[in-house]
Amino acid sequence: MHQANEALINELTLARSGVFSILNREGGDDLSWETTFRIGDRDFFVQGMAARGRPHGVDPDVLLALQTLFFDTGCPDDDTVECTAYALLKLTPMGTRGNAYSRLRDSLLRLEGVSWLTRVSRQSGGRFRGTTETTRLIDRISVRDTSLSSSGEDGAIESGAPLRVTFSRHFAQSIREGFYQILDAELLGDLKQPTARSLYRILHAHRVGDDGSLARELPVIMAAWREATGLSGQRPNNVRRTLDGAHAHLIAAKYLRGVAYEGSGEATRITYAFEGEVDPELVQLLLDMKVTRPVAESLVTEHAERIQEAVRTVRMRMAEGFKPRSLGATMVDAVRNPEKYASVPTPPPGYRVARHQTAKPVPEPQQPLLPLTQEESLSMVRSILKIKLGRVPDNEVLKKLGGLSPEVVDRLAAAARGQEDLIAAVEAVTGKVP
Repeated sequence: MHQANEALINELTLARSGVFSILNREGGDDLSWETTFRIGDRDFFVQGMAARGRPHGVDPDVLLALQTLFFDTGCPDDDTVECTAYALLKLTPMGTRGNAYSRLRDSLLRLEGVSWLTRVSRQSGGRFRGTTETTRLIDRISVRDTSLSSSGEDGAIESGAPLRVTFSRHFAQSIREGFYQILDAELLGDLKQPTARSLYRILHAHRVGDDGSLARELPVIMAAWREATGLSGQRPNNVRRTLDGAHAHLIAAKYLRGVAYEGSGEATRITYAFEGEVDPELVQLLLDMKVTRPVAESLVTEHAERIQEAVRTVRMRMAEGFKPRSLGATMVDAVRNPEKYASVPTPPPGYRVARHQTAKPVPEPQQPLLPLTQEESLSMVRSILKIKLGRVPDNEVLKKLGGLSPEVVDRLAAAARGQEDLIAAVEAVTGKVP
């Protein structure tokens, strides 16, 4: 592991270590765990302790909302977020009604109560050389709540009362450096299923190489991926069922190009192929503005059309006297939230952002993914059709899908990937509105 990247790699351990389970619900008795797994050439050893249950479901969304508020208030020196429960919930998919305030209290307490040890190593010459670190996210929480018992169990946070969350020093520093913004908030907003959002975070973390570049494909083994996604103890068929639902959402959202399975049981090889291409000149513009490479590549993949304007905007503000606390984090914010920087005047004639005049490298050819079986294609079609309809498709239509020829199934699979309207295509081949 290159020394220059150690700080960056350490910031990825939260997502890479499987600390957050991608399950929507946990049994509540997972108060400690220990696991070992390998992804690529990295070996992971994780020991976790969770005083109030292992984080899961909406917990990553609550954490991301806290990070966003912390960044938007200038990353205070005391590492503390001060807000109301209402303001925090507005940044999550939970809404602000019903039991949202009770769920938020439970989530915050789970986040405060979790800590873990991670060792990431590589094997060489019969020895494992790596880095061991202990981590926690939150040092202190202070909320006003109402409950039916003195213990506060099943209590709800008061919506308008002050809420204070103090991050651990190490975690707060990672927010100042802008790393958390590697995640695409717009994509997270489009993903309505908590499992899909959690899997997106884990996939994105494991894509990052030692040089900070993002892999275009990611092969994993079922047994290891089960541990990395916090599905320890689940049988392979249950793991696949959980993953397939998330895969359908990530394909529909144009994050994944495809997912291929090879083999069976715990030895099953899963290969993820990702959408998007990276323009090296735009990446270099962001690197010059102190954005780390994995964040830069993510931004270029997702928002290439915004990069030059965002760089121009930040440079002009700096020329007018603006001194960002963290140039890299400000640059990321300008790309992610261009409306916050829209007041910058048009530049004088002749002003332009210089692009590095380097020849674009010829991309290395990628190994083609193994084609999906007819059963896998139909499963993907059914899942994405359900997402697009917002309900379970008509039973008769589902039966007719099972009797289609391979050629027609291939057409529907292509439609599920966005090549034509899937709902219209299903109606055309089955003769019924799905």
